[in-house]
Amino acid sequence: MSTIDYDIFYREQLSIENYPINSAPFDIFISAFNASDRVKEVFDKIDSCQKYWLIHPEYRFSDDELREICATSIVKPTELSEESQVHLLLSSIHIEDIETCKICIDSTGFMRNVLALLIIALGHFGAKKINVLYSEPIQYIDNEKTHFSVAANQVRTLYGTAITPTTNAKDSLIMSIGFDHDLMSQVVNDYESATFYPLYAFPSLSADMFQQSAYRSSNIIPIRNNDLTTRKFFAPANDPFSTAKQIQKIVKIIYFKEQNLKHNIYLCPLSTKAQVVGHAYYWWKEGQHQTSRGMINIVLPMCTSYKRETSIGLKRVWQYTLEM
Repeated sequence: MSTIDYDIFYREQLSIENYPINSAPFDIFISAFNASDRVKEVFDKIDSCQKYWLIHPEYRFSDDELREICATSIVKPTELSEESQVHLLLSSIHIEDIETCKICIDSTGFMRNVLALLIIALGHFGAKKINVLYSEPIQYIDNEKTHFSVAANQVRTLYGTAITPTTNAKDSLIMSIGFDHDLMSQVVNDYESATFYPLYAFPSLSADMFQQSAYRSSNIIPIRNNDLTTRKFFAPANDPFSTAKQIQKIVKIIYFKEQNLKHNIYLCPLSTKAQVVGHAYYWWKEGQHQTSRGMINIVLPMCTSYKRETSIGLKRVWQYTLEM
């Protein structure tokens, strides 16, 4: 089987000065509503035949707070599970031919588990191409002290990606390092016996954000300091394809170390939403089937409450084309 070259996939920076910001209209545009200007401004500037707001229950918006937002449809799940949220969203959208439909997702405001499953579900239902946007902030509200999640009740495998382990090698955990050290600690604690492979977001979204993220990662409990320094990998914070490429590289290293054993590898995207897209895309392209080398699962802490606003301003907008 030939190696996938993630460098060839299309990405571009959109001009935030343009109206609309996309040069060709979409058929369907999906965004997850929150209080961030970078989410609402992009929604307003997108040209699409149908535009959908997904209202995550984790943000805990009341109906009164949503009275003034406009869209083709507003989808407001009540259940937290990614399965329920994606099912309600897709059942609310009118798609005539999913193979030719021009679908775009703004990943910026999404819960990580819902975003990853939505990409996988669209691929499963037959989408050939999915356009994904990611909006960079000028800065996070409290810099390295910014909190994103309010509460998370468990760490588990993403719905639809779980493969029952039948391995004889030590587990491996590939984690994209972000700001939320509480969530990172929760995952590392649950997979304490796994070999840890940190994937840092570098280059970061701004000059100071890498240092802020590194500072937060030093607070991960119960991780050992040498685990953060002996195995270091890097992928740009705003590039899902480079993220997928680095995951591909790490997986090859894991397989090469113990060539005769079956491995259980966990992917845990806790950095930017662009990197979440990279994890989901790698799993879709290379990780969804169990092989003679083992299996790959996506794991995440499942948030029950999440901050509505964590950033200031809109710096850049990126568009990625996922060829499924």
